[in-house]
Amino acid sequence: MPSSRIPVALHWSGGKDSAHALGRLLADARYEVRCLVTTIDATREESSVHGLPTHLLRAQADAAGLPLLTVALSGPGLDDYVEVMNTATRELHRDGIRAFAFGDLEHSGALAYREDQFTPHGVEMVEPLWGMTSDQCMAEYLGSGIQSITVVVDASLLGRDHLGVPVDEAFIDALPANCDPCGETGEYHTFVWNAPYFRSPVGFTTGRTEYLEHRIGTQDGVKEFTYWRMHLHRETHPS
Repeated sequence: MPSSRIPVALHWSGGKDSAHALGRLLADARYEVRCLVTTIDATREESSVHGLPTHLLRAQADAAGLPLLTVALSGPGLDDYVEVMNTATRELHRDGIRAFAFGDLEHSGALAYREDQFTPHGVEMVEPLWGMTSDQCMAEYLGSGIQSITVVVDASLLGRDHLGVPVDEAFIDALPANCDPCGETGEYHTFVWNAPYFRSPVGFTTGRTEYLEHRIGTQDGVKEFTYWRMHLHRETHPS
């Protein structure tokens, strides 16, 4: 007898919000998570925006027991995101995917934009974190058992010392008053190394930090951003 659950692909950043959304999806009997989808910078083999190495993204997907589809963008920005993701979405639909999930919060305003882009290709939008405030979402995240560290921070708001630290109550309490607790407007980005649904933690080591200036295409046009970024590497064990 065929399953009545909706086959869904989750847009996977490697960070806490997509991991939180995945946890909610896995617990929702309406959906069957078929795969994770990540956009990557083809020139550097790392995720767009977060800059996580592709091999760590695959390690996360393996830990979650799900395949990872990497969708290559032409560079570090998001200039060709719409065209490339439209093509990927049509291919996912042909493979049976009927919904695309994201880890957005309602005040991001992202849902209408995503519906305009993706629903013409035959997939509905699913937002597992929708309807929660940032405070509610963060409280649920902190109780979820998901473990993450910061890997990118907005240099206009946070300093280099905010890199490589756990996203826990102490971190949230120490954020400046003008920062969204969930980092929903880009204040910080994270790497998830463990979750209740991981088969085992993802081993990693921290590397050098750098200061970056980027011009990124957004819904409101091209904007300039400055970041502190920490490089991560896969933990290896001598044989």
